[in-house]
Amino acid sequence: MKRKNFLIFIICYAAYASIYLARLNLSISSPELINAGMLNESQIGLLGGVFSVIFAVGRTVFGSLSDKKAPWIMISTGLLLTGVSNLVIGLLPVFWGMLVLWSLNAIAQSMLWSSMLCVMSSIYDPEKAKSRAAVLVTSVATGNIIVIPITMLLLKFLPIPFIFIIPGAVTLIMALAAFLSIKNIPSNSTKVVKAHIPVKDLLKNKEFSIQLVPAVLHGVLKDNIPMWMTLFFTMRYLENIEDSLFFLLFIPVMGLAGRSIYPMLYRLCGKNEHKVSLFGFVVCFVCCSALCFEGIPKLAATVCLGVSYAAISAINTSILSIFPLRF
Repeated sequence: MKRKNFLIFIICYAAYASIYLARLNLSISSPELINAGMLNESQIGLLGGVFSVIFAVGRTVFGSLSDKKAPWIMISTGLLLTGVSNLVIGLLPVFWGMLVLWSLNAIAQSMLWSSMLCVMSSIYDPEKAKSRAAVLVTSVATGNIIVIPITMLLLKFLPIPFIFIIPGAVTLIMALAAFLSIKNIPSNSTKVVKAHIPVKDLLKNKEFSIQLVPAVLHGVLKDNIPMWMTLFFTMRYLENIEDSLFFLLFIPVMGLAGRSIYPMLYRLCGKNEHKVSLFGFVVCFVCCSALCFEGIPKLAATVCLGVSYAAISAINTSILSIFPLRF
């Protein structure tokens, strides 16, 4: 049983990491898409903004639905739609077609996380589920790291459409793997759930309502740092993507570090995730303030972005992994 549960965990980890191949591929390749005349800065900004809004709304809707539907339905469907949307974008339709497909990609990716938490709570006891959830969330940083060299290799050796085709194919494979591994895990609706709180009552919960504010604020940084970091380096410091590889990789590596040291921070803060978040926001404020100076050197900017991303990744673990398990 332990071996089977570990295999399920590995597949969930790989599946969630894979969606970042199908999300940040647009960001990493944005300078090349602009140079090729396929998109401009405003269009890339619109694609990123629409993705974030739809993803946020989707997480709210599918978070509730994940309690009623078996995890394999939500996870496999989400990965399937992510794959299909990226494969069709590989045909490079007109911008408005790409906007529709990228919106579908956002909907699909918003279906996954809540159901993956349901999988963790189904195959592990409550304490083990918390520790596994804290590890599972590092798949975000892992996906951020691997997408950079993979996308650069695709840009170097293959035509631009493969920036979307390859991630689409990978997520389709993961959709099949997820289906085969978790198809027998039931939904939460088939279990006896103690003190289950309906959404309308949850919104009346004072602790939950207060948490919505930092959740929104941290999301601004979490999604915009990886979204704009490539254009930040290529436009501010007038370099091509290859010359910025080290600087680009440093940022998601720091994100992984932030998530990896989370258990230590959690213990140091008396197992209080809110204290971890407060510490992270202070670090982000200091680093982001330094980035406001126009003449900041490239290395200093990289360090500020990396440390900010590490702090925001720790906050993300508190808000999206540890805190929700209370409910």
